[in-house]
Amino acid sequence: MECDLRKHAVGDEGKNMHGSLEPLTLAKRRGTYRERPAPASLAAHVECLWSHVMPEGQASRMAVVPDGCVDIIWSHSGLAVAGPDRVAAFPVIGSGETLIGLRFRPGIAACWLRTRLSQITGTIVPLDDLWGRDARDLDARMTEAADTSARSAILAEVVKRRIPMVAAPPGEIAACLDLLRHGRSASDNPIRSLAQTTDTSERTLRRRCHEHFGYGAKTLDRVLRLQRFLAACHAQAGASLTALALECGYADQAHLTRETRALTSLSPREIQRQLAG
Repeated sequence: MECDLRKHAVGDEGKNMHGSLEPLTLAKRRGTYRERPAPASLAAHVECLWSHVMPEGQASRMAVVPDGCVDIIWSHSGLAVAGPDRVAAFPVIGSGETLIGLRFRPGIAACWLRTRLSQITGTIVPLDDLWGRDARDLDARMTEAADTSARSAILAEVVKRRIPMVAAPPGEIAACLDLLRHGRSASDNPIRSLAQTTDTSERTLRRRCHEHFGYGAKTLDRVLRLQRFLAACHAQAGASLTALALECGYADQAHLTRETRALTSLSPREIQRQLAG
């Protein structure tokens, strides 16, 4: 892909994680971002279809926070796959640019892309590298389409046609997600907890997590907990950070602060402010 879709996550003492003192905006709060449900035939695999229109004016970095997902993204630069992130990415998207995406559910994309997600973690990969001619044909159709709605429909249609070629992920992947999403692991080692409830070795579970999530279960746990916090901020405007921290699975507000800064470079208070607006 062109550089406008590349991800940037560079630590620098005294600065935001993206290496700048400029204020950061959460990606979904910049420009016009919209999601719509996937067609019923794709709902088990796809979290949503989305579009994002950048505002006119000078381009600036925005924070794309980790969510455990993988996206296929179309722009006028072409089609690409955004791999899973451990920490926020800080792309600069051109003024007025329109992005159209399809977001795979956590644990699903490796089977669709036929690649280990650990090989594309934190990167942008041309879809052509993974789907070959099918990707080039899809890009041509989306480029020629009349508008955003038509492009999104074409993307969903082409992905739907690939369902017969896609194998289901191992059962341990769904079990791991269920364990972490419902907070049933009080251990600092989710893999050990999962191994106790499945007939799979810890070594095999670690390998499968890296293949299907892009990283280990502990990192996934941190990402899912962050997403719970973001959802709570959106749903409970004005709630105290201490209450939100405990509700979302953090030990206390200080733990919440450390985690949100490490994963997004933003403070919990700034995240809360942006999502309540």
